[in-house]
Amino acid sequence: MPRVQIERLTDRRVLTDRVYDILRGAILSSELKPGAALIERNLAERFGVSKSPVRDALQRLAGEGLVIPSSHRGMTVTSISAKQADEIFELRELLEPTAVRQAIPVMTKADFLAGSAAVDRAATAIRSGNLRLAITASREFHNIFIVRCNNQLLQETVSRLHDRVSILSVVTWRAHSSHEQDAHVAILKAAEARDAQLAGRLMSAHIKATRQYLHDFYNAE
Repeated sequence: MPRVQIERLTDRRVLTDRVYDILRGAILSSELKPGAALIERNLAERFGVSKSPVRDALQRLAGEGLVIPSSHRGMTVTSISAKQADEIFELRELLEPTAVRQAIPVMTKADFLAGSAAVDRAATAIRSGNLRLAITASREFHNIFIVRCNNQLLQETVSRLHDRVSILSVVTWRAHSSHEQDAHVAILKAAEARDAQLAGRLMSAHIKATRQYLHDFYNAE
């Protein structure tokens, strides 16, 4: 993670928010990879702040499951086991097709354009080897349906799952990107045709295929 200097502020809550946002963004973009050490002293020096806002930010991230306590008096970015990965995708397989079916009747032309733009950004990122941008674009694509499904609890639940998926994306996007792209294109095409049932089935198949890929990946280790 590049050195970041946060401007001098007196409000500890504001400092905590800034440190939290930077660290969370670095984790979800895979700039900070699973198992990466997060030492309060080192981070405070990097950000140009005291250890207190760093400690508060790390506690917030721990509450979201993105970091875990380390034996070295710090935190590490969460590593996800095979069982945890399967559980995440089992829940996604149940929830996201429902979100797609609920979203499509109320989606607008702007939503479809945003979906197409996300697919294009992911394709460009894959061609250039930019994993961070590819992961971000994929999440943006899925979020279009989640936001439009008009179910706040479902949105919150899937958002937390997507945080964990972003950690796993280091694994999935390097060797599974062509499937991701093909699936997103097919889902978007069905959505534009207002075929909510087909789009839901395609989303289910997409998540199931990624779940199987992860299962095979972990078993091969």
